[in-house]
Amino acid sequence: MQHSPGNDAVVIGSGIGGLTAAALLSKAGLRVSVFEAQGRPGGYLSGFERKGFVFDTAIQWLNQCHPGGFVRRLFNYLDDDFPQCKPLTRISRTHGTTFDYLLTTSPQTLQSRLVADFPADEKGIRKFFLDAQALGIRWQRLDHHIRTSETMGQLEKLAYGCRMLSWSLPMVRHLRAGAEQGLDRYFRDPELRKLFGYQESFISMIMPVAWASTGNFHVPPRGGSRAMVDWLCRKIKETGSEIVLNQRVARVRVNEHHQATGVVLENGKTMQARHVVSAGDLRTLYNEMLPGTSVPKRKQTAVRTADLYYSNFTVFLGLDCDPAALGFGEEMLYLTRDDVPRNEQFNGDPAKTALTVLAPSVRDPSVAPAGKGILTIHCPATMNSHETWHTEEGRKRGAAYRTFKKQFAETLIRRVEECFAPGLRGHIEVMEAATPVTYWRYTGNTDGSIMGTRPTGRNIRARICGCKTPVRNLLLAGHWAQYSGGVPVAMQTGANAALLILNERLPADGRRLKKVMDQKK
Repeated sequence: MQHSPGNDAVVIGSGIGGLTAAALLSKAGLRVSVFEAQGRPGGYLSGFERKGFVFDTAIQWLNQCHPGGFVRRLFNYLDDDFPQCKPLTRISRTHGTTFDYLLTTSPQTLQSRLVADFPADEKGIRKFFLDAQALGIRWQRLDHHIRTSETMGQLEKLAYGCRMLSWSLPMVRHLRAGAEQGLDRYFRDPELRKLFGYQESFISMIMPVAWASTGNFHVPPRGGSRAMVDWLCRKIKETGSEIVLNQRVARVRVNEHHQATGVVLENGKTMQARHVVSAGDLRTLYNEMLPGTSVPKRKQTAVRTADLYYSNFTVFLGLDCDPAALGFGEEMLYLTRDDVPRNEQFNGDPAKTALTVLAPSVRDPSVAPAGKGILTIHCPATMNSHETWHTEEGRKRGAAYRTFKKQFAETLIRRVEECFAPGLRGHIEVMEAATPVTYWRYTGNTDGSIMGTRPTGRNIRARICGCKTPVRNLLLAGHWAQYSGGVPVAMQTGANAALLILNERLPADGRRLKKVMDQKK
């Protein structure tokens, strides 16, 4: 077995969480090696190109990128030439069989229209928007509370616990409310309630209005989300660290003191390191990459049975025209069916499931050739549906898989064409499709989950999430380290993993990063 010179840290996976941790550690002068199994960095943000069209594989919108937002603070701490994310004005459009409503950064406009259309529910409508505004203001306070308690001393933990309790208590009624229970508080008209028929929980109904009230929506920088990935990679390399692509980590080395000491690569080479940050799938880490006795059985069971977010079936379209000519704007478009019950609007049936449609080239024309555009259609889906997408044993993709994928994609395109954009199929130059199997293959996430761990009571009681693991000096970043997902959450976990290492290795740098995370000058 070959041994390599030691590193200060090894990062497994080059998603936005792993890259954030590596960039922060590298900035402090530590030598870091990032190992990525795929041929390009970025995880869900890696994207791909076809005939001049640059497709984003996951991102839809961003939060916390405004001045003072923690994403912007972390980027600015690394360097002041970070990619800029513009505010999003037109946020979402919900288009059903009998309605069509637009949410912007002036939610009062939507409120006024709903009051005019449903006067009998005026009191509840005004109450809903007022509560959403209060929720948005409260959510902004999290800008100052992005550090995990794992980075704190006992007194600081106590103060943090009191602050978070004060923050969370008014939130509990929204977080615990089911979809119908939450709607019962505000609306009676069944036609008005259909507007929210595609949402699984009440919190997912009210949060977009909450963020809109505070202007907390942004679009990816010029060039798409890949611009953030490329920038982080450049900062890592400029400080003397490395990113190694097409190199899978086979296992994490653990010594007799139950402490991580590096990794063994799939090619047999050993990379020594004082710290290891896993920014990949936690089930894979615990079940395949660690000695069997490293993780208590109870913890292994909790991770193996954790509640995860669904995956997606996505259709990527390169068009011969600007999507604006077909009626698409910068906003996220939700296509729903009024005649379909809530539980059937996110069950993966291509004919019934609510669709999310986005035109990235309307936001950023640079991602498509001149005069052309990009459209993406997202449909919630799970790995185990449709006979595991008609794959063969071991999820191998054969003729049946490819045929079914094409049929599924055609169904989604036909729905968008019939419900919103007549003639769409006549403008398609490029088409690619991704199933949950695709997302699983390229990210390694369990069943292709798009955001990882749900904030369910079961997961929270089992203490699924956190940056620390049962193995000393083995830390987590990415969506297994924090409930929910998305770029802000992934960056938050990467920053916390870096802070834990800096607190031990370079306390002065740890204090500087802590001030940035706490928004202290």
